[in-house]
Amino acid sequence: WLKPIVLKQARAAPTQPARALTFKRGVFALRGKMPTADDKFRERASVMFGRPSQRLAMQKATQPGVCSCFSGCFGMLMAFPIAPPEGSCHLHLAPKPLDPIVPCIAWAELSAEQRAGVANVEVGTGAKEGAPGWVNQDATAACVAQGNGELGGDLAAGCKSDGALFFCVFDGHGRAGHEVAAICSDRLPAHLAAVSGGPLSAPQKAIEAAFRKTDSDIYQALGGRVEYAGSTGVAVVMDPVKRVLHVGNVGDSRAVLGTHSTKDASGWQAVALTSDLKPDLPAEQERIELSGGVVMALQGDNGEDVGPMRVWDSAARDRPGLAVSRSLGDGAARALGVIAEPVITVHQLRPEDRFMLIATDGLWDSLGNDQAVRIAATYIERNLQHVAVKALLETVRREEGGQLVDDTTVILVTF
Repeated sequence: WLKPIVLKQARAAPTQPARALTFKRGVFALRGKMPTADDKFRERASVMFGRPSQRLAMQKATQPGVCSCFSGCFGMLMAFPIAPPEGSCHLHLAPKPLDPIVPCIAWAELSAEQRAGVANVEVGTGAKEGAPGWVNQDATAACVAQGNGELGGDLAAGCKSDGALFFCVFDGHGRAGHEVAAICSDRLPAHLAAVSGGPLSAPQKAIEAAFRKTDSDIYQALGGRVEYAGSTGVAVVMDPVKRVLHVGNVGDSRAVLGTHSTKDASGWQAVALTSDLKPDLPAEQERIELSGGVVMALQGDNGEDVGPMRVWDSAARDRPGLAVSRSLGDGAARALGVIAEPVITVHQLRPEDRFMLIATDGLWDSLGNDQAVRIAATYIERNLQHVAVKALLETVRREEGGQLVDDTTVILVTF
């Protein structure tokens, strides 16, 4: 019998005496001083294992993993995989080229008729600062379907555009996170556009299918590298005629409406279109634990819990340490109950709904929904949408002590 692989990370030796940690406004800090870069890393990192800037050493694997036949069969019956507490029992094939698919038309190329129902779209992004060589792992899409398709696969039925507008943000993580996010931004809108009859004919099914196919694209394109690489994502499908928003979400990026309100002193109110999907939500945690996963926070140098709850393969908290309960990609976490099925919400736009913010957690970890809406509204009221996006990024930078500690991306859609 072969023992399963157990990959462990060697903890970095502390460079100074341990100090007590306090928790304030979602950030861990050493008493009497500002949080260090390592504190922020532990608090904010989406995944702890297999990161591009991984700080903890990984021991070399010397023996192959073993997959339990019972686990695999039982997982099939349960509709999600059941993994053993140690090792990994799922295999990934070699990377393969993706099937051709007709890309969508980018917002900048749309005609006035195709933009009907939306006054303006602004996109702003900033890469994590203070990390030389870092590649921004966020990606966006703001587009509409091409129309009739001539390629095979999804477009074999010759579907036509029904006028649906697509607005998406993706936040990659892991060593190949930027590749995953890029695949998502290219393929997910295209899969939406390729739905026979148009995505607005059955929006929920269209969104579910697009996430599922995009997830398959990631596994096909990355092969074994998908093990510790993935992305969160929010995809908004807008019906410009009926003025309805259909929103699909995996992870902790968000979509928030800015609504003009007489009930708030500022005149504005935030309306959340998504909820962060975290491992310690009761329903999410139950699914993860039934799949053999463990939901615990990262263990600090002195044994204390640090940061958000994460998904691990065992109580040893070795890997993968994912801080969301749903994502695209993330092969190792998939065997632990992390799924790519989006949570879908529907919102009928009202006259008082003036704009929408879709952003990665780089924004929301620093700014609350209401705060972000008020900042954006200040400039939108003066028809300075491009300044509104810059102001949001700059506010995050100030909140983080003068530099962005995470990739931060915002799409601002004004109606």
